[in-house]
Amino acid sequence: MQRYRTKRNSQGQSLVIMIFIMAFLILGVVGMFAFEVSRANLAREELRSACQAAALAGAASLAGSDISDTSNAHEEAIKAAMVVFRKNRVIGWNLTSATETTAKDDLGATSGTGESKVYFEFLDPNTNNQVVNVGDAHGKLLRVSAGFGLQPSFGQYLGISNLPILGVATAGVPMLDIVLCFDVSGSIDDQTPVTFVKRMWNSSNGKIDYVKTSTASGSKAGAVAEGKIYDIVGPPATGTGLNGNFPQDLSASSTYGIRWPIYFSENSGAGSNAAVGLRGPSNAGSPPGNYPGLGAGTGTSRTYTDLVVNIDGNNQFGGISSDGFDFPDLATLVEASRGNLEDTDVFNNSKANTSVSVAPKPGYQQKYFDLVAVNTQPIYSAQQAADLFYRILNHDTDAHFGLVAFSDPAGTSPTDAPSSWKIDNYYPSAGTASYPRPQIVLNPTIHSTNFTTITAALPTTRAYGSTNIGDAINKALAQLKDHSRIGARKAIVVFTDGQPTAGNPLDSDPWKNARMAAKKAKDEGIPVYTIGLAQNPEIITGEKAILNDWDSNPDNGGIAAIAGNGGRFFLVTNQQNLRYTFENLARQLVLLVRGETL
Repeated sequence: MQRYRTKRNSQGQSLVIMIFIMAFLILGVVGMFAFEVSRANLAREELRSACQAAALAGAASLAGSDISDTSNAHEEAIKAAMVVFRKNRVIGWNLTSATETTAKDDLGATSGTGESKVYFEFLDPNTNNQVVNVGDAHGKLLRVSAGFGLQPSFGQYLGISNLPILGVATAGVPMLDIVLCFDVSGSIDDQTPVTFVKRMWNSSNGKIDYVKTSTASGSKAGAVAEGKIYDIVGPPATGTGLNGNFPQDLSASSTYGIRWPIYFSENSGAGSNAAVGLRGPSNAGSPPGNYPGLGAGTGTSRTYTDLVVNIDGNNQFGGISSDGFDFPDLATLVEASRGNLEDTDVFNNSKANTSVSVAPKPGYQQKYFDLVAVNTQPIYSAQQAADLFYRILNHDTDAHFGLVAFSDPAGTSPTDAPSSWKIDNYYPSAGTASYPRPQIVLNPTIHSTNFTTITAALPTTRAYGSTNIGDAINKALAQLKDHSRIGARKAIVVFTDGQPTAGNPLDSDPWKNARMAAKKAKDEGIPVYTIGLAQNPEIITGEKAILNDWDSNPDNGGIAAIAGNGGRFFLVTNQQNLRYTFENLARQLVLLVRGETL
């Protein structure tokens, strides 16, 4: 009996030991499995983070790209994404050796420990994120998918040699509905290089002389009136309405606030400085000489008959040839601008043949004005920069566009084009013309971006009138409220070279009017991005006061700050930097859309 009990006790002890051993083994396996699951989840999160960083970098490249070709933009986005992906780590493994694959199925076949592969796709957000080919203009989102070969720590005990980990993220600028308020007021061409000229008959030698006008008294006394408009006449900080291109408004060279006035010969308001009625009945075929000369009893050295743009881009015109049209001197500029070089009869009747060395031929006047357009500054640089902004976002994001060109007031329709005298109201013989000031309204229809319409309209705008920023913002808000797409992110961009000088419709005070419009934007949850081009140091203080993003006081703050919602202010002191400012603004609109898992 005792022997039996001893044997049974021994067997019981063995069973307990076996149970403990089996429990230890099972718990060990479960523990290792739980550890591996946790480690795999960590690896997956780290891989997803790498995909998110890469996708965001690619999206930023798209939105900030200075590339108008979509295929090249997509390829550059992929390169940017891959650079960022390789800077990440997964479970201590550097991803520096990651490779791009052209087959998505390869991601699940990452058999090597630490091996990583990346696959890139572009999606059309307007068709339920349908995958499109690289280079397709509708590919606005970048999806980055990746596979990583994870070697389990206890794989040899669990029978797992390698575990493929998958991650994915999609990024890009979200749907954007953007309205650009574009300043076309009179001061927007104050940096244009020009020459003020007296065209007058020299009876002693029987030819027309072209005498450069002298400037005013004081520090400018006796200086030749050539160079940039702002530097010659010295307008207030808000600029001048005097323009190099039509409508010229030549009387503005001697209006109130001009520090160094120069007098247009036809303006009787210039008093003794006027030489009234001497310009002639029309631009083409004008009488020989339009100025009586300083000894004839009227006019002074500060009077002029013609304002011409230095179409070579220099402060002192030195001559230029373009497409078979030669402009060797001021005489040719003056007669080409008047239309006296179009045919032999007009050339001879106007007596331009007495001083101009080139032969007349059709197209001279148009070629002059073509070259005027590209030298009218800073409006030309602003048009080019805005065009680039539209092109970047159109090629690389899901954006729909609106445009509000503004002076006083802002444009009301795509065909809005106020009429004004070509030269001056004191010289009605030159006639009038219409100058586009368009408002192009957002279109919520899928893929109806307005891109073509707006980029065609921008170059047609001319400098003319006052500056009503409040009216422009108010009209932009109406567009976004009534025509924006559901789910689109809304934004207003205001470009101006000055500060408000005209009020209404919200208040007659120009600054209060602008701030009230900014407050309406805040109430609608819409940011206002402001770009202030400071053509002269005197305007900087005023631009900062009205456009800034740091003072949100609705009574005396800045438009960007009052509107809030992430809006920013960009101060540009050099017109050449407008291009980079608009590019930078495009980058501000980039954000991560979402992260996904396979």
